[in-house]
Amino acid sequence: MKKYLPLICNLVAAVIFGFAMLFMKTGMRVVGQDTVKFLAFRFTVGFITLNLLLLFKLQKVCYKGKPLGLLLLCGALNPLISQVLETSSTTYAPTAQIAVFMSLVPILVVVFSVFINKERPSRRQIFFMLVSILGVFVINFVGGQMHGGTAAGMALILSAMLVISLGRVFVRRASASFTPFETIYITTGMGSVGFTLATVFSHAAKGALNRFFSGLWTADFIVSVLYMGIASCVIAFLCLTYATGNLPIAVSASTGTLSTVISILVGVFILGERFRVIDIVGAVIILGGIVGMSLSYEPHAGKLGSAADKSDQKEALHQ
Repeated sequence: MKKYLPLICNLVAAVIFGFAMLFMKTGMRVVGQDTVKFLAFRFTVGFITLNLLLLFKLQKVCYKGKPLGLLLLCGALNPLISQVLETSSTTYAPTAQIAVFMSLVPILVVVFSVFINKERPSRRQIFFMLVSILGVFVINFVGGQMHGGTAAGMALILSAMLVISLGRVFVRRASASFTPFETIYITTGMGSVGFTLATVFSHAAKGALNRFFSGLWTADFIVSVLYMGIASCVIAFLCLTYATGNLPIAVSASTGTLSTVISILVGVFILGERFRVIDIVGAVIILGGIVGMSLSYEPHAGKLGSAADKSDQKEALHQ
């Protein structure tokens, strides 16, 4: 059972992320689509939770002699940049569209990992990557723009995809030196401090500091922040970080496709968003390609700290 733990953790993270769009949209409505303000509350709740784990000695950290600059890069990419882009996209694009395109992140992760971590996918994985790209072609060039989508939404989604993919590649590199908790502690802390300072300065500039908490004491906002702060920021990212460092890169990136399916179902059946037949066809093609990549999974094969790639790992850490 233990040898499959990384795969299980990846699936747990996928389920949590799958429902994240629902809570993200709900929380954003309460704060009037103020992306940075919502993120400030989300990451502060997450950072408080992480500190409680340290306080009660359920986790520990040690950064002495480790490449902290690498973690700072990870934090800059995700959450500081990527979360602003992804959260903002929920204002301009339907959940289903965001989910479909975010399902292509595994493809970008594999591509970036070839150049950054020197990991090369097999021919079979390359074939299934091309299958997924075909699915995007079907949705965008055969079916036209998805209902409710906008040019601004598309730009935000594509930008978020690029930044998230780079972030995951560098998190994988960081896993050779840091535990999942050490990684999440720094990146979540960066999100908490960065987004909080930004939103406080923004309110101060508008002379609205006295209204900072106005309208936020509602069940919708509290539940949204708790879910995004504890379930998404802490539990899901701990699972994802552990999986990213212990699975072959193509598998760790692709098994998260479950979140795409859940997000689409949430958008259609809970948020009442339209999803055309051509969108379904494209999504099935995309998911088929990602699932095909996942079928190559072998426990512990491709771990970035294994004996098979120690030399590449050492070279990557000192580039």
